[in-house]
Amino acid sequence: MGLDRMSAGKLAPPSLPPESVTRPRVMRALDAGRPGALTLVVAPAGYGKTTAVRAWCELRQTPFVWVSLDDSDNDPFRLWSCVSTAAERLRPRLGVGASRWLEMAGGAIEASIDELWRRTAELGGELVFVLDDYHEVTDSESLTSIDHALKRLPANARIVVVSRADAGLRLARLRVRGALAELREAELAFTLAETRRLVEKAALEDLTALDVESLWLRTQGWPAGLALAVGWLRSMEGDRHAALRRFGGGHRLIAQYLSEEVLAALGPDQRQFLERVAVLGRVHPALCDDVLNRGDSNEMLSGLARVNAFITPLDSGGWYRVHPLLAEFTRAQLAADDSHGEQRIHRSAARWFRDRRLPIAALEHAAQADDNALVADILAEQHLALIRAGRARTILRWAERLPDDEIIGRPDIATAAATAAAIIGGHTIQLRRYPQLADWAQARRPAAVSPYTTATAAMVRAASLDGGVNAAVIEGRQAVAIAEREADATLVAALGGLARALFFAGEMADAWDAALRALEHPDADRRPPGHAFARSTLALVAAERGQLAWSRAHAEKARSIMGTVGNSRSWLGANAAVATGIVFREEGDHAAAERHFAQAERFFRDDVPTVHHAWLLLLLALTRSRRGRLDDAARTLDEARIVIAGLPDVGILAPLGEAVQDELERRRGRVADGEVLALPTDAEMAVLRFLITDLSAREIAGELFLSPNTVRSHIRSIYRKLGAQSRTEAVARATSMNLLAHSQSPR
Repeated sequence: MGLDRMSAGKLAPPSLPPESVTRPRVMRALDAGRPGALTLVVAPAGYGKTTAVRAWCELRQTPFVWVSLDDSDNDPFRLWSCVSTAAERLRPRLGVGASRWLEMAGGAIEASIDELWRRTAELGGELVFVLDDYHEVTDSESLTSIDHALKRLPANARIVVVSRADAGLRLARLRVRGALAELREAELAFTLAETRRLVEKAALEDLTALDVESLWLRTQGWPAGLALAVGWLRSMEGDRHAALRRFGGGHRLIAQYLSEEVLAALGPDQRQFLERVAVLGRVHPALCDDVLNRGDSNEMLSGLARVNAFITPLDSGGWYRVHPLLAEFTRAQLAADDSHGEQRIHRSAARWFRDRRLPIAALEHAAQADDNALVADILAEQHLALIRAGRARTILRWAERLPDDEIIGRPDIATAAATAAAIIGGHTIQLRRYPQLADWAQARRPAAVSPYTTATAAMVRAASLDGGVNAAVIEGRQAVAIAEREADATLVAALGGLARALFFAGEMADAWDAALRALEHPDADRRPPGHAFARSTLALVAAERGQLAWSRAHAEKARSIMGTVGNSRSWLGANAAVATGIVFREEGDHAAAERHFAQAERFFRDDVPTVHHAWLLLLLALTRSRRGRLDDAARTLDEARIVIAGLPDVGILAPLGEAVQDELERRRGRVADGEVLALPTDAEMAVLRFLITDLSAREIAGELFLSPNTVRSHIRSIYRKLGAQSRTEAVARATSMNLLAHSQSPR
């Protein structure tokens, strides 16, 4: 084909979109491939591949040859005619020799390529050859010719392939040689910061930061999706916040794009397969075979991934991820074709995951099938495994979505949800509600209530102390008795609950024995919540007995168990932190004790008064008093009294509260009796304000840009002037004199 007959559109670089956003990160990634022979830019439709390469060429100001390929180029003669003609248009005489070889009888393809590369090498400067829409080339001879070109490529030349698929290129050899650079979906997707710049450039000032983040998450940074959303929002009037919530895979612009650019490129069987499995979001060949009753899903999924049909293989296990917008789009398509099709697919998927004991995925698909009965069945079967795996929040979330009738019909869900509420903390209202549902089940469907259900309900009441300490002891003994006879699965937790109730009743020996029995159970290690709770109580009792080494060992073991199952940040995990804080307090490290108590307090706080929260407030008040923070201690003690006033029976908390009050009064008396010789100087006041913290003298020196010796000298002067013998007394006396009124004290 002569130069004058070659389509100008094929050989001219496309114009950059007027609203394109400069993306330095992507430009740097393209630059990183400079030493290599080939840069491969591969991603699904709409990932801005062409735009990125075009922007890079313009930014670099390096001469480049651009060829946009189509299915007519599935012939090596045609392909290299395009390349040589484009080269000739860039530099006269650059492609003419290659064209002559092609015009010879038989079309000497390799000789033509060699001649083009010879003349390219003679140029001296760098030259880039861009082959856009390379996925259109599938002819084996054409692919072989590209392989030859890569082998003979001169040092000053570089080929950039822009494609929706790897399209048969032999990449392994290039990777080994370090001659290959790759940009794929992950590199081309917009980051959140780039999405913000796109929105700012579009002058959509009324979108909030949360709106932008929501758009980015929904599109997963897909450039075409973002561009369509931004263009649509710019053109509309009215509430853009509400409009953005409606934007997704079912939106007409997204639907049209996916239909024309993704599904239209697939064969009928591929398209039908994708339209059904995409609604699942995350798929596996065996799952697809089961759901669709076929045996070739592995080939189908790998084929769709090869052509980048918005299905991405995950790192291991044969799983694939479907882009969420494609999943939404196919959901709308499926609903139009078969109103119950999606429900059937999700129900089948739920059963597949259920059979493989993968309850979280099974629950998600059962819910998407709108099948409450199936959700309840899965939750009833798997709740114990979920609790022991640290999935208390999962149980509570699904239980809250179920109608009461479904729970009453499966009372194990009620007690599982109550257990989960206790583990998490701050959910006493739910903790009370679910055992009540179990009681209703006993009245309406007694056959459905097992000894396990009864024992678990009693265990929860004992562990939470809801209803008072004496009632908790009774519930705990009942739970243990039933568990020993007929419900071993809950015995470790029942013993742990009883031990905690006995501790608050002041029966330390019995509390120790019950907790120790929990540890001695042969399956204790496989029952983390009950095991950790028993360990925490052993730590508390050991501290009461002055056995600090034992106390620390049990507390640290409890924290380790909770960390293993990911429940450290929960009420149950906070119990171990409290036990550790008590050890620090007894060892005299009141600052460390206060840190542990303060961190745990937010997990003990609840909508209603609880014994555990009152107890922790008393521990905090005592520790703050011993740190000399007498006003803070008094406020915390008052808060504890308010909580206690709403409780029916508080066990050891009554004498503990009196002890804290006595300690606070003694310390206030000592402060009042002290003789103040003089007020600290301004320099000493700067140091004094840091004495309320946990910082050492060296650390205070760093904060104030002083030498440690200067800080120590100021501290000695502060002690002398305030008549104090220790840091604690100095803080207490300064507090009583209102010298620290404007200082921030740690909670």
